[in-house]
Amino acid sequence: MKRLMALLVVLLLCSSFLFAEEEAKFEPGTVIEKGIASWYTSDKSESLTANGETFDPTSLSAAHKSLKFGTIVRVTNKKNGRSVDVRINDRGPYVDGRIIDLTPAAAEQIDMLEAGVANVELTLIFEPEIPESKYKRAGDTGWYQIQVGAYSSLLTAYTQYDRLLNAGLKPYAEQLPESKAVRLTVRWIPAYQLQRTMQALSALGFSESNVLKKSEDNPYR
Repeated sequence: MKRLMALLVVLLLCSSFLFAEEEAKFEPGTVIEKGIASWYTSDKSESLTANGETFDPTSLSAAHKSLKFGTIVRVTNKKNGRSVDVRINDRGPYVDGRIIDLTPAAAEQIDMLEAGVANVELTLIFEPEIPESKYKRAGDTGWYQIQVGAYSSLLTAYTQYDRLLNAGLKPYAEQLPESKAVRLTVRWIPAYQLQRTMQALSALGFSESNVLKKSEDNPYR
């Protein structure tokens, strides 16, 4: 048993990085998306955006389904060529076919208030390393850790740790202070690798419904 624990500690110290191959990242000035823009507002004076800020209809900001909070994109109305730079601080739009929701002020800049929608293209201007959010929910820091299980058997924990490591993941084991159980997590996952990580876990038999995702600070800062 002591030899197993010693081996587990060694593996923890020697585990490899999550994935050697990184997906391509967009450079500033790249057109990243084309589609329909709409605009939105709120009847409540203290409505909060998805990143915890107070919604301000006079600000040049927008909602997007997946871009990091704090990302700045240039929205160009393809009908008239007018553009506006907006900061992403909310999530949406949740209407099929629409790619971005602008504040009234931003929509006015590209002359789409009256029409309500416009055919646009989005150009990346700036993407922060860490999303600008007042929360620390899963993904709000731009990094994830995923808890895959807690095991009362050290041998079972070691076996699962070894499977994760051999799959190219970066597992981490810790003994829970209130018990002798060993908790296994896969850590230091940048957001752009989350889907690939979940696919690797699924292939190993770890169902997404049974794992717990948490935000984690960037370990390389």
